[in-house]
Amino acid sequence: MTPLFPQLFEPIQIGGVRLRNRIVSTGHMTSMLSDGLPNADLVAYHEARAAGGCGLIITESAAVHPTSNAYNVQLFRDDSIAALARVADAVHRHDCKIFGQLGHGGRETHSSPDGTAPVAFGPSQVASERFHVIPRAMPLALIVDIGESFGAAAERYMHAGFDGVEIMASHGLLLAQFLNPRANLRVDEYGGELDNRMRLLRDAIAHVRKRTGDAFAVGIRISGDELNYGGLEPDEVIAVCARLEDDGALDFIDVIGGSMSGLAGSVHVVPPMNVAPGYLVPIAAKIKSAVTIPVLVAGRINQPHTAESILAAGHADLCGMTRAQICDPELANKAARGAVEDIRACIGCNQACIGHMQQGFPISCIQHPETGRERRYGTISRADESLRVVVVGGGPAGMKAAAVAAARGHDVSLYEQDAELGGQVKLARLSPNVPSSVELSLIWSERCAPPERGLSWVSGSIAPSSIGVRRTR
Repeated sequence: MTPLFPQLFEPIQIGGVRLRNRIVSTGHMTSMLSDGLPNADLVAYHEARAAGGCGLIITESAAVHPTSNAYNVQLFRDDSIAALARVADAVHRHDCKIFGQLGHGGRETHSSPDGTAPVAFGPSQVASERFHVIPRAMPLALIVDIGESFGAAAERYMHAGFDGVEIMASHGLLLAQFLNPRANLRVDEYGGELDNRMRLLRDAIAHVRKRTGDAFAVGIRISGDELNYGGLEPDEVIAVCARLEDDGALDFIDVIGGSMSGLAGSVHVVPPMNVAPGYLVPIAAKIKSAVTIPVLVAGRINQPHTAESILAAGHADLCGMTRAQICDPELANKAARGAVEDIRACIGCNQACIGHMQQGFPISCIQHPETGRERRYGTISRADESLRVVVVGGGPAGMKAAAVAAARGHDVSLYEQDAELGGQVKLARLSPNVPSSVELSLIWSERCAPPERGLSWVSGSIAPSSIGVRRTR
């Protein structure tokens, strides 16, 4: 039987690392740190996605140097190794690979944990629009020290059992600031023409390679377009990627969009529901045409149908489906067995994934509240006594209550006055320029039977027959 998504589930080699499929959970902040280090909740969070069939997990940005943002993993500490090892071991138990991000925020910071304004550094004294930070121009000794710190941090990842690293040159962070001639006004060997502006990035890559070796995968994440006034533009980014390709030191390039430095660009760091799925594919395709190493693309890729189309067209080699797996950790397994109607589709609302994180709470999902709470709610136990349960209202909360009750062995009836379940999620999926699950199924009608209902409303592995749905007026 021909698989429904042959390109998506084709293994791929990234340097010395072989991935079982092309589905990636890309790096994103989770607010699951204790004293700057990963805690048990973060271990369980990533393990759930590895068990769900993901091919590669990239953990969130880790600060390589004490001068970077204090809210990230503090990878400049040796005690980070043991904490990260617990994450790597959990992911590896499920035949999934794991890379870690290496970053430095530069001028992109807003406050210290105690609320005071931190000292920020950048290539030049050019202010950040979004956080109103005016950085100090970095002295040469600090630039050299930070370049070396990328290598030391990568070595800690390697000792923790990670399979590779991704160097953050995206989103207007420090390395992107050095690349940008409008943020980097230096007149020394780290400023001016492109090779000079690339010097710190190349130094960081060289130090990582020196401290890890060829079997360890090394790539960069870069915004193909920062989509912000004064930000890096596509032609500039393509030139950077082409020169790094000529250097021969990278194993992959992760293409994203946006910048944290401005209000316009920050929208694209986590694009909302009114942004079309896969909207960054054109710039990723241009970068792919300029290099031979694998290219990963992310940005509102929330359905396996979309990812398969991107890969089949040769626009990228891997797809970041991060929020899609926040919403449904079992997405990869469901797509592999062709159970596309059972995939819980991310609608890009950003309410619990980004909204929680920005308030300092662990990320979650309005459609899958187990996300971020896997240790407490990830395993559903059977009730001692089966009861008859009536749930009135078929919105996200009602559907979840019904599904959990059914999973616990109760006889559940769900009453809904409309002809279709989903509540306000039905409206969200109809945002401008965003195809609904029904439209995606029609696009793929030759390979996938149209669904019998709108959104997938059954949680986990609970069969639809477990819940009696009745329409009321």
